[in-house]
Amino acid sequence: MHRLLRALLVGVGALPLWLLHGLAAGIGSLMAVIPNTRRRIALRHLQLCLPELSQAERRRIARQSMIHLAKAVLEAPAIWFGPQRRLRRWLDDPSAVARLQALVAQGGVIMLCPHIGSWELAGMFCAAQGRITSLYKPQKGAIDGLILEGRRRLGAHLVPTSGGGVRALLQALRDTQMVGVLPDQDPPRGSGVFAPLFGIPAHTSELVSKLAARTGAPVCFCYAERLSWGRGFRFHVVPLGPAVADPETGPTALNRGIEAVLTHLPDQYWWSYKRFRRLPAGWRSPYRRR
Repeated sequence: MHRLLRALLVGVGALPLWLLHGLAAGIGSLMAVIPNTRRRIALRHLQLCLPELSQAERRRIARQSMIHLAKAVLEAPAIWFGPQRRLRRWLDDPSAVARLQALVAQGGVIMLCPHIGSWELAGMFCAAQGRITSLYKPQKGAIDGLILEGRRRLGAHLVPTSGGGVRALLQALRDTQMVGVLPDQDPPRGSGVFAPLFGIPAHTSELVSKLAARTGAPVCFCYAERLSWGRGFRFHVVPLGPAVADPETGPTALNRGIEAVLTHLPDQYWWSYKRFRRLPAGWRSPYRRR
């Protein structure tokens, strides 16, 4: 099963980017028209988070979000197993490289790669600039080993989302390495606090704030903007600021940074992820059908 699945991913990964993105545009457009849970959740999130937009604009963003989600899925095999020369070409963004290398030269850096644009490529971009240890949530079945193989392609060291993985991140920062964290997911129960995200209490990980407070490492967003017509990618390296290291206000500062990233490229965010599935007592779930 592992060999068959790997061969399939290698085959898909060899296809040109314009073709993969063209296929994804068709799939995503269909998802945006046919009633389904992802479409409903995306529209609900846009209603809650960007209420100042018109209904037509929110529907447009939801459609684009479906298309970009399909692009993220179809381009992942190309990033993991496609021609390495092509991958290096996608990572060639001199201004972003210069900004990241300036940060890395100062010591350990906490890199935040949210689910926007090509998040798999954002991780590769960081790995291409220096040593990085990234948190990884183990998956079930044969796909787990293939994801690990793909994400390690440029030398990234992956550690599980466990106590041992967190200790590995701390040690990596002390060794002046980068560490990679996904900042926009709902953490496991008991490992987060509620902090406002677009005015809604979102269950937010304290890991970033604790790592920054213990090591003094700067925190930085890194995300890959997907260009149209398969033309490649543009990378954004955006420092978050020292407020994230405050034990009281750090999660709030983190979510403010996420808000800025999302409003920069709302079309390319994963709006169909159930970000508000945990809420404080007394709050009604936004996913209940009216």
